[in-house]
Amino acid sequence: MLKTQKFLMSFWHSINPHIPISTQHPVSYADRLRMRQPGDAKFAVGPHVDGGSVERWDEKGYGLGKVYDSVWKGKWEDFDPWEASCRLLAKLDLHQGVGACSAFRMFQGWLSLSTCSAFEGTLLVNPLLAKATAYYLLRPFFSPKRGVDQGAQTASEAVTKSTDFLASENWEMDATPSAWVQGATPGHGQELSRLLHPHLDLQKSMVHMPTVKPGDYVAWHCDTVHAVDKVHAGKVDSSVMYIPACPMTEDNANYLVRQRDNFIDGTPSPDFGGGIGESQHVGRIKPEEMHELVGEEGCRAMGLEAWDSDAAGLIPGQRVILDRANKILGFYD
Repeated sequence: MLKTQKFLMSFWHSINPHIPISTQHPVSYADRLRMRQPGDAKFAVGPHVDGGSVERWDEKGYGLGKVYDSVWKGKWEDFDPWEASCRLLAKLDLHQGVGACSAFRMFQGWLSLSTCSAFEGTLLVNPLLAKATAYYLLRPFFSPKRGVDQGAQTASEAVTKSTDFLASENWEMDATPSAWVQGATPGHGQELSRLLHPHLDLQKSMVHMPTVKPGDYVAWHCDTVHAVDKVHAGKVDSSVMYIPACPMTEDNANYLVRQRDNFIDGTPSPDFGGGIGESQHVGRIKPEEMHELVGEEGCRAMGLEAWDSDAAGLIPGQRVILDRANKILGFYD
């Protein structure tokens, strides 16, 4: 899994080799286990993007890193979703969202525990990563000239699908900015819908994962619009372990300290509420057993052993962040 995460995160890059980040030293993030039974329609998550919502438009959120500046400057074609340096300063959760992730995930992902095909409770994604992002970011600044009654915020599905409604000449930039940001609610992820974001044509542009079997790993960029089947129409459970790919950064090292302490205590990870967790379980895994189970690299990813900042081949930024992480984790002063 660590090798896979290194490969995935190698698609990211930075214009500055000195920024304190390493995609070749993954940090563990203990996420969720999902078990969805046949016929389930309760776990129906529509198209959305995690990592906050209104924060994308907030100068104190993603604006701190100027993540989407090219879009705001009217040069959306220049937006690079794979540039890592701008993400380090961004604040993804300004409103203490329930279940929000405190770590920087370059990729979200899950490891399948069952065989699952389309319409069997699996994942759907929108592959138009940069274009879809630019669209929903700019959506609040434009309104249709025709097709919506004055004062209304949405049009009917029939209208929003029409060629006349979607035509570029039917849309204009608002003379007076509105406080309404379609699909964005403080404390929640960014929601998208066919009515509020008609040009994305979500009913057609959201595509299923191919059939997966136990042990298959599915990953998607942290800005990707994704959803799950509304109804699990399969005959067996659809079960996955959520395992994101997280680079080594200062914020991630700070989270790793808290996660490590919770693991030692047997309590749930910091992002997932309180409770006694496994603290009273007999025979639960202890830190001293981990080296034999997952080796040195696995223990480092969990914050249980120090990183080697003197290893050959490291670029300046990697050495800096590994040294910084070792201090944060308490391995040396």
